[in-house]
Amino acid sequence: MPLEHEPRVGLGLCGHCRHAQRIESDRGSVFVRCQLGLRDSRFAKYPRLPVVHCAGYDQKTASEQPG
Repeated sequence: MPLEHEPRVGLGLCGHCRHAQRIESDRGSVFVRCQLGLRDSRFAKYPRLPVVHCAGYDQKTASEQPG
């Protein structure tokens, strides 16, 4: 199930952030990985959801939103 079909409330800010990436394990578990966390230790790679405050939050533009 693509990230855009996940409940937005359950993801918090990550549901609308351009840095969030949906990761699915081989067993079917779904996680959200923060791309900022890969290069900056101030951000968790796998933040605890829902995220309600984040200094790195960057809202997706209309063209990045799911159709």
